[in-house]
Amino acid sequence: MDTLISAKGVSLRFSAPTERKGSIKKWVLDAVRGRVRNRHFLALDDVTFSIRRGETVGLVGRNGAGKSTLLKLVTGIVNPTCGSISVHGQVAPLLALGNGLDQRLSGRENIYLNGAILGYEKAWLRAHEESIIDFSELGDFIDAPVRTYSSGMTMRLAFSIATAATPEILILDEVLAVGDAAFQAKCRVRISEIIEGGATVFFVSHSLSDIRQLCRRAIWLDRGRVVWDGPSEDVCPVFENFSRTPFVPAAEFLPGAGSDGTVPVVMFRFRADGRDLLVANREEMCFIAENLPMWAGEGVAFHAFPEARPGTVPLFRFLRLSDKSHAFAAGDAEAAPFRAAPGEWKEEKTICHVFPAAASGLVPVHRLTSPGVPGCRLAVGDAARDAILAAEPAFAPAAEPFFVGM
Repeated sequence: MDTLISAKGVSLRFSAPTERKGSIKKWVLDAVRGRVRNRHFLALDDVTFSIRRGETVGLVGRNGAGKSTLLKLVTGIVNPTCGSISVHGQVAPLLALGNGLDQRLSGRENIYLNGAILGYEKAWLRAHEESIIDFSELGDFIDAPVRTYSSGMTMRLAFSIATAATPEILILDEVLAVGDAAFQAKCRVRISEIIEGGATVFFVSHSLSDIRQLCRRAIWLDRGRVVWDGPSEDVCPVFENFSRTPFVPAAEFLPGAGSDGTVPVVMFRFRADGRDLLVANREEMCFIAENLPMWAGEGVAFHAFPEARPGTVPLFRFLRLSDKSHAFAAGDAEAAPFRAAPGEWKEEKTICHVFPAAASGLVPVHRLTSPGVPGCRLAVGDAARDAILAAEPAFAPAAEPFFVGM
């Protein structure tokens, strides 16, 4: 079977009490009286992916994105609330410090205990005992109780046991963040050897350099959702840019209607390829800003009328079905070619109403496209247009500009 890990529509919901109870007795009494209130939240939301035999996949995301929770589902520690997840093959997990180790036993005794949990035969462990101890660099401390170990010593022992043989599936959760630089380098070499041996590796790390070095593919999680699943060389730089950008609540760039009756039109830019999106509906703005991290809020681009006014035309937004990019048409004449190709384009909505010709106090909005690049770039004003064309000569105007107020 080529697919070793498969998740289809996996969601995991947790419940947390909205208030703290003083005692178990009070909690029981309140539960009987129906006074216990819980807050529900989704740690994972409709996650779907598959990992084939021999693949090395990195999992990236901010703290609280659901990365470790997803690994717990893969290893069978917890079950999904809905959806299905299947794993085929022997799994060697390293999810937490000391996971699978008995704190009361010595390091040597834990080699046999943890090795048995991982499915190693006792005779095989006896034959490889010294090599495991040598790799862990514990020396004379191998016969001391694990409870006396530092966090680095504990992880070195657990890593040495888990990787003593080449497992079918190796699950790693931030294990390279523990230990000194020399041991981390040795771990990277060991993982590379395991990868070359044909193992499937699912790897969580906040170190994007490790993800780039060890993984050809990366999955980006944010708030329990898969944002992007693709080559690590594509995913990592976009996620790195996103993680360095401070989160701006939608309310901070959503002013109300102007005194002239216009409303703000907000521009979002797709982090992966620079395509632009215009939104004038407040509810849609908030949803994109707070739930779709691949779209970076660029702020208010211009102001326009929500309803038709004398001299204005509707600005339509169309979705290309093949690559989910957008195009914008000012007026029915520009919209006609898109409407004539329903198998290629879907008319999403009328964003606002704009002016088709220049007038005093109005600013041009240019739509620029490039062959092979999805969607279009929007430039508000001639200076912005000239800057894009100078930096990216492949772009060219796709239509005559429309005009708006600032």
